[in-house]
Amino acid sequence: MELYRPLCAEEYHAVESRSFQGFPPRTDDQPLFTALLSQEGASQIARHMRIAKQTEPTVYVVSFLVDDAYIRQFPIQHNEDRERRALWIPADEIDILNQHLIGGIRVLASYEVDRSNGDTFFA
Repeated sequence: MELYRPLCAEEYHAVESRSFQGFPPRTDDQPLFTALLSQEGASQIARHMRIAKQTEPTVYVVSFLVDDAYIRQFPIQHNEDRERRALWIPADEIDILNQHLIGGIRVLASYEVDRSNGDTFFA
């Protein structure tokens, strides 16, 4: 299954440091890893993401393939909004997810976003 995710610059650099072969562990305040089923949905979130002023103002949209047999265990969330349908993967599953990636993580787009005082609203 092909999935999509917007990445703040910090997460992008962590993925880059892994040669685009996996996602970094989640922090304690990030209990879920969210992967979208739609590139458009990931792009919408990326274009409207608020990030703190002290961070880089670039948000990336990436795609990645995951083994169907593994990823099917996670129910689809947000069924009412087709563009925002997503899978919520528990933080402690990120290493297992990485083992089920097929090929590398691909960068599809990047956006310069508002550097407000707000928090990032996508986890």
